[in-house]
Amino acid sequence: MSTKNLWQICHKKDLNNNDLTRYIVKLLQEHEINIKQAASDLNISVHRAHNWYYKDIGMTALDLFWIMREYEFVRQAVENSMMIDFR
Repeated sequence: MSTKNLWQICHKKDLNNNDLTRYIVKLLQEHEINIKQAASDLNISVHRAHNWYYKDIGMTALDLFWIMREYEFVRQAVENSMMIDFR
């Protein structure tokens, strides 16, 4: 999924946390990062990561912060979606 798609997701009227979480999980899966690896890298429980991957439960702002800090490709996608908005 491209940065342009993230921008479209983030700027539709009824954006919710689950939409953003689904997009980030898709990015993680495209980079072959499974639940256990994500949980280990972010120092969170596997159960919490499982909720994002399979139960459609949105991540918290702190989870997003940790993911952006740990994975450069997620940080770039989020930053690029914000840059499109300001142009």
